[in-house]
Amino acid sequence: MSRTESVDDLVERFYTVVKLPHDPFTKAFLNRCRSHTLKVNGRFYKYFQSGSGPTVLLVHGLNTNLGSMVAIAEELLAQGYRVVLFDVPPHGEALGTTCDPSEIRALLRALYDRLTGLRAVVCHSMGGLWALTAWHAGVSARTLVSISSPPGKKFLVERFAEANSLDDDRVRGLVAEIERRFGATVWDEYSALSAARANDVAGLVVHGTADTYVPPAHAGELHANWRNSTVELVEGADHFDIVESSEIRKIVSAHLRSVEETR
Repeated sequence: MSRTESVDDLVERFYTVVKLPHDPFTKAFLNRCRSHTLKVNGRFYKYFQSGSGPTVLLVHGLNTNLGSMVAIAEELLAQGYRVVLFDVPPHGEALGTTCDPSEIRALLRALYDRLTGLRAVVCHSMGGLWALTAWHAGVSARTLVSISSPPGKKFLVERFAEANSLDDDRVRGLVAEIERRFGATVWDEYSALSAARANDVAGLVVHGTADTYVPPAHAGELHANWRNSTVELVEGADHFDIVESSEIRKIVSAHLRSVEETR
């Protein structure tokens, strides 16, 4: 990174995501789904639905797309659930190139309100942070599953600073500009730990022991702040391959069954 890069350019790069197109496997899955459109704050968003039964909303993470959740979706369909997937803006086929956290929060809240029979939300990585911080008292879902989620926005700044070898002055400039754009409370508003402390929904925190992007210690931290949660570690799983593993499919489906049985 050049020392001459402006703070504005630095923030733009922080919020820019990798646009990954849907692969053939994902496209084949979506061809079996019904597509729907949702209007939020004057913008139109697409989501996909398949199956019948209790509804499970699947939320992918940063720099991926809805295809990363298809393996879990297939398992849940086989278990008799209805699944809903979408590309978080601006990922996948969603419009745009930069991530606006307030836009993502508004879309998630609209989906929470739109989806009838919403029983559970299953999230990976940043999807967990987004889903938790968008939660509101009227959400009908009875559980949220957080897979490999980071603790908050501050953690992402730290990772970005480390990856780009930013000195302390550059980090302070980045933090100050984020606060100017989104308000000084942005760190608490987009903190999974703060959201978990204020949330009574039953939670399952899952993490891979080989995760080097979001260290597994953060799973214990999230669990400690979420009074109605349990935690499970998947031996040998890293940050990205965990959502493709047979173990995570077993864990998620077993958890959802247990929630159904306690009604």
